[in-house]
Amino acid sequence: MTGYLMDGGWMMLPLLVCSITLVAVIIDRVRAFRAAAKCDPVKTRREVREALEANDLDRAAKACEDNEGPVAAVMLTGINRLRRLVELGKGAQEIEAGVTKAMEDYAPKSLNGLEKRLGLMVLIASVSPLIGMCGTVTGMINSFSVMAEAAGLDPGAVAGGISEALITTAAGLIIAIPGVVAYNMFQKRVEEWNLQLEGAITDFIESFA
Repeated sequence: MTGYLMDGGWMMLPLLVCSITLVAVIIDRVRAFRAAAKCDPVKTRREVREALEANDLDRAAKACEDNEGPVAAVMLTGINRLRRLVELGKGAQEIEAGVTKAMEDYAPKSLNGLEKRLGLMVLIASVSPLIGMCGTVTGMINSFSVMAEAAGLDPGAVAGGISEALITTAAGLIIAIPGVVAYNMFQKRVEEWNLQLEGAITDFIESFA
C-alpha cells in the first residue's frame, strides 16, 4: 500500500484524505441509522393513535417521550400544538390546519440527524475521480517530459509516469464507487423514514379529527 502511495505521486495525498474522510462518514452514518433503528415507528404510531382516539393527550405525549425517534418527535410536536390551539379555543378546522402545518414543518428537521454529512459523502464520491484524472494528466506530462529529455522513446524511462497515471485513476475510482453505493443506501433509508413520517401525520390527523 505504501508503495502505491509513493508511486502515485503527490496527487495521492488528497485521495488519501478523501478515503479517510469517506470511511469516517460511513461509520458515523451507520451508527446514526443503527440508533434510529432502535426506535419502533409502527409501535409509536399505534400507541399515539389509540391515545388520541381515547382523547388522552397525556398518554399520547408519554408514548412519544418513551419511544423517541423522528416519528415520535413529529407526533409530539403535533400534540403540543393541538394542546395550545385547544387552550386558545380555536375551531376544529383551524386546529386541524394548525396541527398539520406544525407537523409538516417539523418533519424535515426531525430527519436532520439522519441526513447529516450525506452531502459530504456525495462531494467526496464526485471529487475523487476528478482528482484521479488530474493525477493521470500529471503522470502523462511527466512521461512526455522524460521522453523529451531522453530524445526518444525509452520504455523504462516513461514507465514511472504511466504508473503514476494509472494508480491515481484507480485510486479515485476505488474511493468513488463505495461512496456512491453507501450514499444511495443511506438515502433509501432516509426515504423510508420520510414515508413513516407522512404516515404518522396522516394517522395523527385522522385520530383526533
